[in-house]
Parts: sequence; C-alpha cells; structure tokens
Amino acid sequence: MVERLKSFTLDLPPSCVEFWPNDSRYAIIGTYNLEKSKDEGTHTEEEAEDVRQKKPQQRSGSLIIVRVQNDDVEIVETLSTASAILDLHFAPSYLPPSVFAVATSTGSIGIYQLRTQQGNATPENSDIETATPELYHFKTLQFYPEDVIVTAFTWHPNRSAVAMTLSDGSVCIEEVDIDHPPTARSAGGFGAHDLEAWTLAFLPDGSGLYSGGDDSALNYWVLNTSSESLPDEENANPITLRWSDKKTHGAGVTAIIPLDVNEQRALVLTGSYDDNIRLISAPSIGRRNVLAEMNLGGGVWRLKRIHSSSDSSFPKGSEILLLASCMHAGARILRLTCNGEEDWQFQVVARFEEHRSMNYGSDCQPTLDAKGQRTFISTSFYDRLLCVWNY
Repeated sequence: MVERLKSFTLDLPPSCVEFWPNDSRYAIIGTYNLEKSKDEGTHTEEEAEDVRQKKPQQRSGSLIIVRVQNDDVEIVETLSTASAILDLHFAPSYLPPSVFAVATSTGSIGIYQLRTQQGNATPENSDIETATPELYHFKTLQFYPEDVIVTAFTWHPNRSAVAMTLSDGSVCIEEVDIDHPPTARSAGGFGAHDLEAWTLAFLPDGSGLYSGGDDSALNYWVLNTSSESLPDEENANPITLRWSDKKTHGAGVTAIIPLDVNEQRALVLTGSYDDNIRLISAPSIGRRNVLAEMNLGGGVWRLKRIHSSSDSSFPKGSEILLLASCMHAGARILRLTCNGEEDWQFQVVARFEEHRSMNYGSDCQPTLDAKGQRTFISTSFYDRLLCVWNY
C-alpha cells in the first residue's frame, strides 16, 4: 500500500492526465463538468429530472498545467474550455513535441500546444526552452455535431490522423491537418458498438485497431488504406470490422493496449467494468483465448504501459509494468510476466487507495528519480482530488 506525498482539490472534476514527454516535470490535466440548469434547484427532484430531459445537458471543462518536482506539485496555469475534456494525448513524433490534443463533449478534437515565456513556439517551431510553459489553443477540429461526445481518441502511429470513439457507439478515423480545417465526412462514424464506445488503440504499425464499448464487445478493425493517405469522400469507409468478441468480457470494455502483433499471434491487454484486467490472444483469424486475468477490485477504466524489460517478441522472462486506473478501487501498479510459452501471470506490486471517488485519470513520470523511483499522479472525479505518490 502506497501513501500520498501531496494532494489538493481541483476546481472541477478531473477526467484524464498525461505527463509532457518533452519535459516530465509538467503534466496536463483535463476536467469534465456537467453543468446544472439554473432552475433545477427550484424544483423537486422529479421536476428537476424533467427539466434535464427536456433541455440538453451542458458540459464545460478546463486544462490545467501542473509541475511535479521533488515530491511536490503545484498548479502552473488553468485554461477554461467551453467543452468538457474526456481524453488527452501528446502528439507522436511526426508532429512537434509541444502539440497535444483533447477529446471533447461537443464532437470535436481540440489541438493545443505548450509554449514558453521565452518565445511563441508554433507547430512549425518545435524548439521548446526550459522556461515555464503556457497553454495555447491552436485549433478546434469540429468533426461531428455538438451533441455527440468524443469519448476517447488515439493518434495514428505514423501519419497525421486520429481514431475516435463516440457516445453513439461509432468508431471513426479522420485526417488531422493542423494547418487547415477538417474535411467534412457525410458518413459520420464507421461501424458501431451497440452502446457507447469507450476506448480504442491502433496496432503498433497502424494497420488496424481495436475498440471497446459498453456492449461488452472487443472489436478488431482493419484499415482499408495504403500508408500514404486515408480514403477520400468517394471511399468514405476507412476501416472494416474483422471480428467482434462479446463473450470474453462480463461488462463494458474500457481499456486496450496491443502488446505484440505478428503473423503467428496477437496479444492484447484489456480492462473492463467487470473489474478484470486480461491478457488475450486475439489473432486476426481464429479463436480468442484469455491467457491471464486478475480481478483488481474496481472497474479497470484505463491502462498505461510504464516499462518493459524486453523487446516486442516477449521471450521467456519478459516483464511489463502497468498502471491501472481502477475507478472506485483507486490505482494499481501491476507486473505482467511470461515464464513460458503460454505461462503469463499478473501480479499487483503496489496499491494507491486514498481516493474516495472514481479514479479515471492516472499517469507517471517517464524517468526515475534519484532514489530509483517513479512519481505518479492519480485523480478522483467527484471529490476533485489530485494526489502525488511514488513507487
């Protein structure tokens, strides 16, 4: 059991957090606020529910820079946003390291960057100094109607595009040109889960992706494109559903990490509302098998890979370190080991359980401190608590 080093309460409920790869002292936190109608408080509970059903729910949020250094944390800047923030990721190497994007509650992807007080860095000028960074809203890419929520997104690993899951169950992929507005797609979402889609992840080479949703389905999609470009409007569907597995998970699929994909096998980590983390053998053709699973005591909302002791071939003796955001059970650090061809095992090596509400967002600094430990940020939603701890 791990104890917190520092904590404080945020102004709005935190939904996601990610450390800046270019300077791991800094992390960005996204928040999600469901606004109450002004006249809800003047009605009975039953009348207030009628008001909510008749009027669209309004959501707002914010982006917060925090600096984590010497076991301490402080807020550097807060930027209010007109939409709630559901997901946040820094850009891969084909874009400047100052750029990150967020998924919003209003059908859009927001493009932001960190710039320093010593100069106005732009996406064309990626020279970031060591001065304190500032948030800069570069562009909003309005892909879908404002009543559609982008629940999660992921960057394509080697070309400027993002894949998204939507509140209507859709799974989508779109070009991201930060210098021009998005190209409208009349087709909207491509394929769908029966209920809300919650998470997705590209294969390491970008040739396909997995998605998960409230319908307990793990879906595997193949991209119908060459590596040069995505389809145009005449060929509007860029992905094809190869298979859908609704038998493996006992509830919604909320976290996915592809580990090893080749002609012989495909290994995928998943998290679910059913409280379990699983390692699944999920070949593009053939039966899916659970190689290892563990109940973590809470819904496994998000998984992040911290460290791997070997390359992607995973020989005997491999070890992967994982961070799990376990909703009502707090955060877990897990070790996944391979002791033989099919002998995989999960082990919980650390628990942080000082949160008193839903732990949705957690991350860790990528570098070790002087004591050989990593510093973690974890958050909880309803009590708006941010905690710093190390392991």
